[in-house]
Amino acid sequence: MQVELGKKRTDDGAQSSSRVPLYRQISDTLLAGIREGKFPVGTFLPGELELIDRFDASRHTIREALRVLEDMGLVKRQRGRGTLVLSTEASPAFVQMVHSPSELFSYPDSSIFRLLSDERIKADKPLAKELGCQVGDEWVQISGLRTLGDDGIPICLANVYVIPEYGSIAQRLGGNSRPVYEMIAETFKESIENITIRLTAGVLSEQKAAILGVEPGSPSLSVSRFYQGRGGRIF
Repeated sequence: MQVELGKKRTDDGAQSSSRVPLYRQISDTLLAGIREGKFPVGTFLPGELELIDRFDASRHTIREALRVLEDMGLVKRQRGRGTLVLSTEASPAFVQMVHSPSELFSYPDSSIFRLLSDERIKADKPLAKELGCQVGDEWVQISGLRTLGDDGIPICLANVYVIPEYGSIAQRLGGNSRPVYEMIAETFKESIENITIRLTAGVLSEQKAAILGVEPGSPSLSVSRFYQGRGGRIF
C-alpha cells in the first residue's frame, strides 16, 4: 500500500526550532494517517526502511515512534511481518515491558490452577485485535481458574492462548501451582526474551462473575501478558 507521507528534515536548524522530539513528530504523523484511514485496521504500516527514508530518521527513532503507537494499543509489531494496525483509537490501558519473569507479579505458592477447558481455535476479528495477530491465526485456548488451594477462594479467571505446537501443555496444568509460562519454557525448551504487560480496568460480565463467585458488574482488573520467545515470536 502506497501512502504519501511528508519527509521530515532532521538537520540541526529544523530540530532546534521544535520542542517536540522527532520520534513524537513521526508517531503523530502515523497516528493521523491511522485515524484518517490511510492505514486501515488490519493492514500493515510501511516497513522500517521505508519510514527511515521518508522521515530521514534513524532506525532507533523510527522504532521509538512505533513503540509510542504500540503503547497506545493502536499497533502491534510482529517480527518478520511488520507493524499491524489494530485500532484507530487508543486503548485505555497501562502497558509495560519487562525482560525477565522475575519482574512479574507472582501467585502465592498455595495457589492451584483448575483447568476448565481447552480447545483449538482460529482467531476471529475481536480476538485478533486483542492478541495482536491476524484473523484466522490458530491458537489453543486454555481456560482455568486459579484458587487458593484445591477448593479455596478464586484469585483470577485465566484465558491462556498458546501456539498450537505447545497446546499439549493444557493436560499438565490441572492442579498445578506453577506459572503456565514457566511450564512451557521447561517442557518445550523455550526461552523468554521479552514480556509485554497490559493492565485494563473494567467490570465483570455475568458469565465471568458466576465463575468467580461474585456479583455481575463487580470491578475487575484485566492483566494481559504477551510472552516473546525465540526469534521474537509470541508463543
